[in-house]
Amino acid sequence: TLRPYQQTGLNWLWFLSELGLGACLADDMGLGKTIQVISLLLAQKGRAGKTAPSLLVLPASLLSNWMSELDRFAPSLAVVCPHPSAMERSELARIAADPARALASNDAVLTTYGMVQRQEWIGKMEWDLIVLDEAQAIKNQATKRSQAAMALQADFRVILSGTPLENHLGELWNLFRFINPGLLGSLEQFNERYAGPIERLQSAEARNRLRKLIGPFIL
Repeated sequence: TLRPYQQTGLNWLWFLSELGLGACLADDMGLGKTIQVISLLLAQKGRAGKTAPSLLVLPASLLSNWMSELDRFAPSLAVVCPHPSAMERSELARIAADPARALASNDAVLTTYGMVQRQEWIGKMEWDLIVLDEAQAIKNQATKRSQAAMALQADFRVILSGTPLENHLGELWNLFRFINPGLLGSLEQFNERYAGPIERLQSAEARNRLRKLIGPFIL
Protein backbone atom coordinates (compact mmCIF):
# COMPACT_ATOMS: atom_id res chain seq x y z
CA THR A 1 0.00 0.00 0.00
CA LEU A 2 1.54 3.26 -1.13
CA ARG A 3 1.56 6.36 1.01
CA PRO A 4 -0.33 9.30 -0.56
CA TYR A 5 2.82 11.10 -1.75
CA GLN A 6 4.16 7.81 -3.18
CA GLN A 7 0.92 7.32 -5.11
CA THR A 8 1.31 10.88 -6.39
CA GLY A 9 4.84 10.00 -7.50
CA LEU A 10 3.64 6.87 -9.30
CA ASN A 11 0.85 8.77 -11.05
CA TRP A 12 3.33 11.45 -12.12
CA LEU A 13 5.80 8.86 -13.47
CA TRP A 14 3.03 7.09 -15.39
CA PHE A 15 1.77 10.38 -16.85
CA LEU A 16 5.22 11.31 -18.16
CA SER A 17 5.75 7.79 -19.52
CA GLU A 18 2.52 8.12 -21.51
CA LEU A 19 3.93 11.30 -23.07
CA GLY A 20 7.37 9.76 -23.72
CA LEU A 21 9.05 12.28 -21.41
CA GLY A 22 11.74 11.54 -18.83
CA ALA A 23 11.53 12.11 -15.08
CA CYS A 24 13.75 12.92 -12.12
CA LEU A 25 12.35 11.54 -8.85
CA ALA A 26 14.26 13.50 -6.22
CA ASP A 27 12.67 12.45 -2.92
CA ASP A 28 14.97 12.47 0.10
CA MET A 29 16.55 9.22 1.26
CA GLY A 30 14.10 6.95 3.07
CA LEU A 31 10.93 8.33 1.47
CA GLY A 32 10.46 5.41 -0.92
CA LYS A 33 11.94 6.13 -4.36
CA THR A 34 12.56 2.38 -4.71
CA ILE A 35 8.95 1.55 -3.86
CA GLN A 36 7.61 4.05 -6.38
CA VAL A 37 9.79 2.56 -9.13
CA ILE A 38 8.77 -1.00 -8.22
CA SER A 39 5.14 0.12 -8.48
CA LEU A 40 5.92 1.60 -11.89
CA LEU A 41 7.51 -1.68 -13.00
CA LEU A 42 4.36 -3.55 -11.96
CA ALA A 43 2.25 -1.08 -13.94
CA GLN A 44 4.58 -1.38 -16.95
CA LYS A 45 4.25 -5.17 -16.86
CA GLY A 46 0.62 -4.92 -17.95
CA ARG A 47 1.10 -2.15 -20.51
CA ALA A 48 -0.09 -2.98 -24.01
CA GLY A 49 2.72 -3.20 -26.53
CA LYS A 50 5.49 -3.85 -24.01
CA THR A 51 8.11 -5.96 -25.82
CA ALA A 52 11.33 -5.53 -23.82
CA PRO A 53 12.40 -5.69 -20.18
CA SER A 54 13.17 -2.62 -18.11
CA LEU A 55 16.76 -1.84 -17.08
CA LEU A 56 17.72 -0.67 -13.60
CA VAL A 57 21.26 0.69 -13.23
CA LEU A 58 22.56 0.92 -9.67
CA PRO A 59 25.72 1.36 -7.64
CA ALA A 60 27.02 -2.16 -6.93
CA SER A 61 26.43 -1.63 -3.20
CA LEU A 62 22.66 -1.42 -3.80
CA LEU A 63 22.16 -4.60 -5.84
CA SER A 64 21.24 -6.84 -2.91
CA ASN A 65 18.88 -4.23 -1.46
CA TRP A 66 17.02 -3.84 -4.75
CA MET A 67 16.78 -7.61 -5.17
CA SER A 68 15.30 -8.04 -1.71
CA GLU A 69 12.84 -5.17 -2.21
CA LEU A 70 11.69 -6.57 -5.54
CA ASP A 71 11.28 -10.03 -4.03
CA ARG A 72 9.32 -8.63 -1.11
CA PHE A 73 7.02 -6.16 -2.86
CA ALA A 74 6.74 -7.50 -6.42
CA PRO A 75 7.25 -11.29 -6.46
CA SER A 76 5.23 -11.47 -9.69
CA LEU A 77 8.01 -9.68 -11.59
CA ALA A 78 10.57 -11.81 -13.39
CA VAL A 79 13.89 -10.20 -12.47
CA VAL A 80 17.42 -11.13 -13.51
CA CYS A 81 20.76 -9.70 -12.39
CA PRO A 82 23.52 -10.34 -14.97
CA HIS A 83 26.37 -9.37 -12.68
CA PRO A 84 29.39 -11.43 -11.51
CA SER A 85 28.19 -11.20 -7.92
CA ALA A 86 24.91 -12.89 -8.81
CA MET A 87 25.59 -15.08 -11.84
CA GLU A 88 28.13 -17.58 -13.18
CA ARG A 89 30.48 -16.35 -15.90
CA SER A 90 29.13 -18.92 -18.39
CA GLU A 91 25.60 -17.57 -17.91
CA LEU A 92 26.82 -14.01 -18.35
CA ALA A 93 28.47 -15.04 -21.62
CA ARG A 94 25.24 -16.69 -22.80
CA ILE A 95 23.28 -13.49 -22.18
CA ALA A 96 25.91 -11.33 -23.88
CA ALA A 97 25.82 -13.57 -26.97
CA ASP A 98 22.09 -13.04 -27.57
CA PRO A 99 20.63 -10.68 -24.97
CA ALA A 100 17.29 -10.09 -26.66
CA ARG A 101 16.47 -13.79 -26.64
CA ALA A 102 18.08 -14.56 -23.26
CA LEU A 103 16.19 -11.78 -21.48
CA ALA A 104 12.89 -11.89 -23.39
CA SER A 105 10.97 -13.55 -20.56
CA ASN A 106 12.13 -11.06 -17.91
CA ASP A 107 10.34 -7.95 -16.72
CA ALA A 108 13.40 -6.22 -15.26
CA VAL A 109 17.18 -6.46 -15.50
CA LEU A 110 19.38 -5.17 -12.69
CA THR A 111 22.93 -4.08 -13.40
CA THR A 112 25.57 -1.61 -12.23
CA TYR A 113 27.20 1.49 -13.67
CA GLY A 114 30.41 -0.49 -14.02
CA MET A 115 28.72 -3.20 -16.07
CA VAL A 116 27.12 -0.59 -18.35
CA GLN A 117 30.64 0.67 -19.11
CA ARG A 118 32.09 -2.80 -19.70
CA GLN A 119 29.29 -4.74 -21.38
CA GLU A 120 28.56 -3.41 -24.88
CA TRP A 121 25.37 -5.44 -25.26
CA ILE A 122 23.63 -3.34 -22.58
CA GLY A 123 23.99 -0.24 -24.74
CA LYS A 124 22.80 -2.05 -27.86
CA MET A 125 19.55 -3.33 -26.34
CA GLU A 126 16.25 -1.47 -26.71
CA TRP A 127 14.80 -1.26 -23.20
CA ASP A 128 11.20 -0.58 -22.24
CA LEU A 129 12.22 1.67 -19.33
CA ILE A 130 15.60 2.71 -17.95
CA VAL A 131 16.02 3.74 -14.32
CA LEU A 132 19.28 5.15 -12.94
CA ASP A 133 19.47 4.99 -9.15
CA GLU A 134 21.78 7.44 -7.36
CA ALA A 135 21.89 9.17 -10.73
CA GLN A 136 24.32 11.82 -9.51
CA ALA A 137 26.83 9.12 -10.52
CA ILE A 138 26.59 10.50 -14.08
CA LYS A 139 26.69 14.20 -13.14
CA ASN A 140 30.05 14.75 -14.89
CA GLN A 141 29.45 14.71 -18.64
CA ALA A 142 33.13 14.08 -19.40
CA THR A 143 33.35 10.69 -17.64
CA LYS A 144 33.13 7.29 -19.32
CA ARG A 145 30.31 6.41 -16.93
CA SER A 146 28.23 9.33 -18.20
CA GLN A 147 29.03 8.57 -21.82
CA ALA A 148 27.99 4.93 -21.40
CA ALA A 149 24.71 5.97 -19.77
CA MET A 150 23.89 8.40 -22.58
CA ALA A 151 24.22 5.54 -25.10
CA LEU A 152 21.44 3.54 -23.43
CA GLN A 153 18.25 3.23 -25.47
CA ALA A 154 14.67 3.46 -24.15
CA ASP A 155 11.49 5.40 -24.79
CA PHE A 156 11.13 6.33 -21.10
CA ARG A 157 13.97 7.25 -18.75
CA VAL A 158 13.85 7.88 -15.02
CA ILE A 159 16.60 9.06 -12.69
CA LEU A 160 16.49 8.74 -8.90
CA SER A 161 18.55 11.13 -6.84
CA GLY A 162 18.11 12.92 -3.56
CA THR A 163 20.88 15.27 -4.72
CA PRO A 164 20.38 16.04 -8.44
CA LEU A 165 22.46 19.18 -7.94
CA GLU A 166 25.55 18.94 -5.75
CA ASN A 167 28.15 21.45 -6.92
CA HIS A 168 27.12 23.47 -9.98
CA LEU A 169 24.34 23.74 -12.54
CA GLY A 170 26.31 21.85 -15.18
CA GLU A 171 25.53 18.66 -13.25
CA LEU A 172 21.80 19.32 -13.58
CA TRP A 173 22.26 19.92 -17.31
CA ASN A 174 23.87 16.50 -17.73
CA LEU A 175 21.17 14.67 -15.78
CA PHE A 176 18.50 16.30 -17.94
CA ARG A 177 20.49 15.44 -21.04
CA PHE A 178 19.86 11.82 -20.06
CA ILE A 179 16.13 12.02 -19.30
CA ASN A 180 15.05 14.66 -21.85
CA PRO A 181 17.79 15.26 -24.43
CA GLY A 182 17.74 18.75 -25.90
CA LEU A 183 15.39 20.30 -23.34
CA LEU A 184 18.13 22.51 -21.89
CA GLY A 185 19.96 23.03 -25.17
CA SER A 186 23.69 22.45 -25.62
CA LEU A 187 26.02 22.96 -22.66
CA GLU A 188 27.17 26.24 -24.20
CA GLN A 189 23.58 27.46 -24.58
CA PHE A 190 22.73 26.35 -21.04
CA ASN A 191 25.72 28.18 -19.60
CA GLU A 192 24.82 31.34 -21.52
CA ARG A 193 21.09 31.31 -20.70
CA TYR A 194 21.07 29.91 -17.18
CA ALA A 195 24.28 28.81 -15.43
CA GLY A 196 26.22 32.02 -16.04
CA PRO A 197 23.46 34.46 -15.07
CA ILE A 198 22.42 32.37 -12.05
CA GLU A 199 25.83 31.46 -10.65
CA ARG A 200 27.79 34.61 -11.50
CA LEU A 201 25.12 37.30 -11.50
CA GLN A 202 22.58 35.81 -9.05
CA SER A 203 19.85 36.50 -11.63
CA ALA A 204 16.40 35.80 -10.19
CA GLU A 205 14.90 36.08 -13.68
CA ALA A 206 17.15 33.35 -15.09
CA ARG A 207 16.56 31.18 -12.00
CA ASN A 208 12.79 31.45 -12.43
CA ARG A 209 12.99 30.62 -16.13
CA LEU A 210 15.04 27.52 -15.37
CA ARG A 211 12.69 26.49 -12.57
CA LYS A 212 9.68 26.72 -14.90
CA LEU A 213 11.47 24.73 -17.60
CA ILE A 214 12.54 21.79 -15.44
CA GLY A 215 9.63 21.91 -12.99
CA PRO A 216 7.33 19.46 -14.83
CA PHE A 217 10.08 16.82 -14.91
CA ILE A 218 11.45 16.87 -11.35
CA LEU A 219 9.53 15.82 -8.24
